[in-house]
Amino acid sequence: MYYVVNRINFPRTEDTFDLYFANSKSGDIDVDWETGKISLAQNEIVSTNSYFNSFYESYYAKYTTLNSLYYLLRLNGDFQVSVYREGYERERELLGQETFKQCQITDGVKIALPALQQSHTLQGRIYLEIQCLSDRGIFVEGAIVTEEQPLRNISLAIISCTFKKEAYIKNTVKTILQDSLLANKSWQIFVVDNGQTVSQDDFNNDKLHLIPNENLGGSGGFTKGMVTALQSECYTHLLLMDDDILLDTEAIYRLFSIYEYAEADFAVAGSMLDLYKKHILYEAGAAYDKDPQSFKFSPFRVAPLKHNLELQKTESLNLLLSEDDVDYGGFWFFAVPSQFVKEIGFLLPFFIKIDDMEFGLRIKRQLSKQIVAFPSIAVWHEPFYSKVIVWDGYYYTRNNLIARTIYGTINYTNTLFKFTKDFIYSLLVFEYNYAEMIVRGFEDYLQGPNLLKKNSPEKLHREIVQLSKSYKTQTLQPNYCLDTQLSPPRTKAKVWQKFLSLLTINGHLLPNFIHSDGEVMLWQNSAHAGTLSRVFRKNKVTIYREENSCLLQNELDKSIGINLIKRWLKILITSTRKWSVINREWKSAAPELTSTSFWQHYLKLKESN
Repeated sequence: MYYVVNRINFPRTEDTFDLYFANSKSGDIDVDWETGKISLAQNEIVSTNSYFNSFYESYYAKYTTLNSLYYLLRLNGDFQVSVYREGYERERELLGQETFKQCQITDGVKIALPALQQSHTLQGRIYLEIQCLSDRGIFVEGAIVTEEQPLRNISLAIISCTFKKEAYIKNTVKTILQDSLLANKSWQIFVVDNGQTVSQDDFNNDKLHLIPNENLGGSGGFTKGMVTALQSECYTHLLLMDDDILLDTEAIYRLFSIYEYAEADFAVAGSMLDLYKKHILYEAGAAYDKDPQSFKFSPFRVAPLKHNLELQKTESLNLLLSEDDVDYGGFWFFAVPSQFVKEIGFLLPFFIKIDDMEFGLRIKRQLSKQIVAFPSIAVWHEPFYSKVIVWDGYYYTRNNLIARTIYGTINYTNTLFKFTKDFIYSLLVFEYNYAEMIVRGFEDYLQGPNLLKKNSPEKLHREIVQLSKSYKTQTLQPNYCLDTQLSPPRTKAKVWQKFLSLLTINGHLLPNFIHSDGEVMLWQNSAHAGTLSRVFRKNKVTIYREENSCLLQNELDKSIGINLIKRWLKILITSTRKWSVINREWKSAAPELTSTSFWQHYLKLKESN
C-alpha cells in the first residue's frame, strides 16, 4: 500500500502553465485542459522543473520523518524519464534515468528518489524530465508516494471568513469539494458569514458548516470559526483562509501530508502569489520590524520574504531552498495545530489589520515554535499595491501601536517620530482624510483596552469609514492609467526648499496672500515619491501612484490642516504624560483579550458549562 505525498498537479488555466510544467523548445505541448492529460510528440520533453511540481526535498527532510519515496507515473507510449536535483547556487545533477517501453495507462511506472534522511547528502529541489520516444505519447498523471505509514491522523478545520464576497467564497468551496483525492482526508469547511448574505442552500453539502456572524471583521470572523471548530474537539489542525483567494487544492492536500509525517509541531505560512501577475511570488512569510531592503532592524516596518520573485526562472526556484526565519504569515493561507490555540489563545479583536502578524509573533515568542513557508504551498491573492482604502490607515495605526506595545518593541521616541512623519507627509500633499485616520488611530490607542472591550466593532467601523470621507477636498480615481511619457522629470529639491516646505507644511502656516493659485503634479512609484517641496505655495496637487494606478486630486484647505495639527499636538502632549500607563494597560489586557471567556462574550455565545 502506498500513500500519496505530493501530486504532480495540472494547471486550471493556460496562463499558469509555466508554474506547473516546463517543456522542450520544439513547440507548444498539447494539453487536454478538461482531463489534465499531456500529449507529446516524438522526442518532445515535458518537465516538472517548476514552482508547483518541484519536490523541495530539503524541507521534507527537515520537517518530516519521510525517508523512502518514489515517483509513480501513468504513461501511454515509450518514454525516457530522468530525475534531476538542483540546489541554491549549485549545478544540477542527474540522479537517475530509466527507459519505459509500451507503457499502458492502467499500469504505473516507478522511479525511486534518494533517501531523504541522509545527513551526508546535500539536498535541494528534485524534478522530472519525461521524454517521449514513441511517435506519440501521453502523460496521464503522476505523484510522489511513500509506503511509510503516517505518524498520526490529521483532521483539518478549514476556516474562511467572508463579507459580501459571495462569488469568491462559493468558488473556493466548490474547488475544495470537487477534489476527489482530498475527499479521502478528514476535514470540514467552516464559512463564517460576516455579511449574512450566504445561505446553506448555496452549498448543500455536509462538509460545509455555515456560521452567520455580525460584522466583527476578519479577526472576529476567524475567531468565531476557531471557537466553533475547537468546541467539537474533532480537529487536530486549523487552516485560516481568506475568502477572496484563487485556490489550487493541492496546497491543502500537501498540508495534510506534511502534518501526517511531522515529528514536531509548527505552523505553515502559505505563500501569496500576485493575482494580477500570476507568475510573481509576492511573499513567502514576512519578517517583523525589518527593513525590506537591508533586513536590518527598522521599527514599524515589515519585510515580505522572497518578495517579487519571478517563478518562471530556475534561479528563483532554487532561491526558495534558502530558508528564511518567518515571523508571521498572512491569513490568506495559514495553518496551525489546534494545540497552539489552546495554549496561547485566540486572535486579538483588531477587526482587521495586524491580527495575523500579532498571532504569528505569539506563536514564535510564547511557544518558541517555528512558522514554515513550504515552497509550492501557495494561493493567488489580490496584491496590496492594488488596494486603495483610506480607512485602512486607522486600523494600521491603532493595531500596530497595540501589537508593538504588547511585545515590548515599542519605543516612545521612535513611535512619535514614525507617526509624526506619516502625519506630516499626508499634510504636505493635502491628504487630510488619511491624516485623520492616523490621528484617530492614535487617539483611540491612547484610550486603552476599554476601547476594544466596550465598543461595538461594527458600529465603530461604520464610523471610521464615514470619517475617512470627511473632507471633500480630495477626489480619488482608482484604475486610472496614464502614459508614462507624461511623467514629469525628477528633480532634486535644494536644501532651502526642503526647509521651507517642512517649516510651513507646504504653505499651511503661511498667510493667504503668499499663496499662488498654481497646481502641481507628483508621479509616484516604488522608487520615487515625487519631490514634495514642489507643492509649496500651491493650492492643488495631483498625484499619480503608478504602482496601483490611482489618481488623487487634493486641494489645500488651511483650516482643516491646522485643526489636524492641533489635534496631533494634543496627542504628543497626552502621550508624553500617559505613555507608561497606557503601555502597562495594553500589556496587562492582552491575555484577557485573547481568552475563551472574552471571545464568548464578544461573540455573544453562551458560556460553556
